[in-house]
Amino acid sequence: MSSFDESASWAEVAAGGPPQSEEEARANPVAEVIPTESSVESLVDVDSSVSVVPSDFLEQEVKTETQATRIEFENEAQAAKDAAVEEEAIAHEQEEKEKKKKQEAKSYAENPIVAINAVTVAGLSALLMIGAYKKHQAGALTCKLVGLWTVGLAAFGAADFYVSSYLFKKYPPKSK
Repeated sequence: MSSFDESASWAEVAAGGPPQSEEEARANPVAEVIPTESSVESLVDVDSSVSVVPSDFLEQEVKTETQATRIEFENEAQAAKDAAVEEEAIAHEQEEKEKKKKQEAKSYAENPIVAINAVTVAGLSALLMIGAYKKHQAGALTCKLVGLWTVGLAAFGAADFYVSSYLFKKYPPKSK
């Protein structure tokens, strides 16, 4: 066995051995290759994917396929972002239109002209139904009578439309 202590480090063990000569302490020489035209001619190109780079390579904006792919993805992402912003703007615009319509409907509902029209139409409908029921009970409800009432109702509707239009122009609904 050796005379070294088992708890000694590698450095202590190496230092305890015989000293090296100057030649042994020197590192191995590195082989040098000096390229010459004749040495390059004999090399065979095994990588067929190697291609020649154009002379304006450094001036090109996109130099690699990876860079082109990245730019394409960035453009697609920007287009998607722009589309989302545009959709959001359209949705906001539609929401504003809906609010405006609701506000307009509310202002019309509060207009007395609309209330008078509603009461008049309801009253006229009730009178026509009661009259038709009484004529039916008496057996005097004919197609000619129903046709006359229909013409009268159409004439009333046309007159009501023109009177209401005039009143709406003269007294427009209040905007809030």
